[in-house]
Formats: sequence, structure tokens, C-alpha cells
Amino acid sequence: MFTRQMRLVLLFALIISLGVVNQLGATFSKSDAGTATANFLKLGVGARAAAMGDAFTSICDDATAVYWNPAGLSKIRKHSISFMHALWFEDIFYDWVSYALPLKRNGTAGIGIQYLNYGGIQETDEFGVERGLFWPYDLAVTVSYARSISNISLGGSLKYIASKIKNTAFSIALDAGVKYALFDEKLSLGLVVRNLGPGMQYGGEGDPLAMDIKIGLAYRIFNDWLIALEADAPLANEAGFGIGSEYNYQLNKEIIISGRAGYNTSARYTGGLNGLTAGTGVNYLGCNFDYALASFGKLGMTHRISISLKF
Repeated sequence: MFTRQMRLVLLFALIISLGVVNQLGATFSKSDAGTATANFLKLGVGARAAAMGDAFTSICDDATAVYWNPAGLSKIRKHSISFMHALWFEDIFYDWVSYALPLKRNGTAGIGIQYLNYGGIQETDEFGVERGLFWPYDLAVTVSYARSISNISLGGSLKYIASKIKNTAFSIALDAGVKYALFDEKLSLGLVVRNLGPGMQYGGEGDPLAMDIKIGLAYRIFNDWLIALEADAPLANEAGFGIGSEYNYQLNKEIIISGRAGYNTSARYTGGLNGLTAGTGVNYLGCNFDYALASFGKLGMTHRISISLKF
């Protein structure tokens, strides 16, 4: 059991970490953009999280915790499955599936698969002659484990990463996260370091992975109203933040309807109404159907649909 003093020390450490992220933000700048590889690893998963501006590191209470913060798996007491399909730009589509399994002895295990398909791209030679289509894609398979001690949850992940243009590059990476709940779990703090590992090479010099550090907090104002705030310090870009809110309305004993909105700075240079997010969800007897719309300014809108189930 953690003493009151130990909990205060951990809280202090998280506050100090916020200062670390701020310093990293001063170091990691816009000029670093494009210097990392496997950037698909930064694309969030789940329509619920997307609608809340991707401010999900301190929430992640379903199987998507495999992606957002493996520490979130420790509070899952039932089998949990999550599916997502996203319509991206042009012919690009983006999929995610994950499963969380509570273990009999202690802790929770999870697995997730992240897949980004770019569609068919026409290949031409140096004379402009078409040589047929090739089909690039990105893939990550993640295995996670988490356990909790009192109000503190700890988790880690190992992921296999493959990226294909014409040739295929491979790598492995680690994630490590922590969550801390206070005030009868009304307030939740989360910290995760993601994509720690060697870079990827396509035959020549390689680039480092898209490592980042995320720190977030979520506060339940009322039982039906949740707000979240998150800071992000990526290796290959300047620091950013996300903010989101969710309100749940109990329609009857079987149905809960959710409304969500948020903002994320990751799209702040795309012009127009960039970074705004919104979505809705329906929970029917523990099965969630969620939809999210995210604006990337002049690049257009993205749409995500998710289904999650606990049983």
C-alpha cells in the first residue's frame, strides 16, 4: 500500500514532468518536422478519443489503452474489444483493433493492431513510362501489460513496426505509462513515453522513430460530464496540446447518449478551421457505437467510426 506521503511524492513528480515537457517543447521545434519515421504511430485511435481532441492519455478506460497509455489497462475488469475504421484523405484508410484480457492472478494484458493503407500509387520510370501500381502501408502490432497498486497504475508495451513503400523496413519499440487517480477517481493524471526504439532503414540511412511524451489530466465535474487536457512533446515537431469534453445523457435504463467536442494543435498549420473535433456516441447495454469528425483545415475532414464492447 502507498502511504499518503508516497502519493504526494508521485503527484509532485508528475507536476515536475509537466515542466520537463515544457522544456522539451522549447527544444523540439517546427524545424524538426519530418526528421522522424513511422509517423503513423502518432495517429490516434478510437472515435471517442478523436472527438475529444485526442486528450485521452489520462482516460483510456477501454481496450484502446494499448495505444494511448498501457497503464489504463489495469482498471479494466472485463474482456474489452475495440474496432475502428477511419476514412482519411484521398484513398487512404486507417484501421485499429484491440483486445484487453484481465488476468486471474493480477493485472491486465492487451494486444492491438494499427494499420494504415495508402491505396494504389502509380509507379513511373525515369522516362515517365508507367510501370504499374504499388501499395504502400504501415503496420504496428502492440502487446501490453498493466497492473495497479492502490490508486497507481503502471503499464508497458512492446510493439513490432513495419513500413512498406516499395521495400519494407522493420523496427521494435517500447511504451511505458503511469496513471494516478485522486479524489475517489474524479481526477486522473496520466503520463506515457511512447515509441522508444531504434530507427527504421529502407536500404540507406535511417531516421529515428516518432517518439513522444504525453502528460494529461481528466476531471469528472459531474458523474455525466468529463473534461480532459493533454500536453504532447514529440521528437520530430514542436510541442502541442489537446483539450476535450464529454457529456453523457441517460436516455433510459439501456441507452446512454454521448456528445463530445475538442481541439488539438496537431493540425494548426493546415489553415481554415483546423484542429476542431466533434462526435457522438451511443452506449447500448455496454456496447458503444462512436463517431468522430476532425478538421484538418484545407486538407479536409477525417471521419472515424468505432465499436467497443466489454463482456
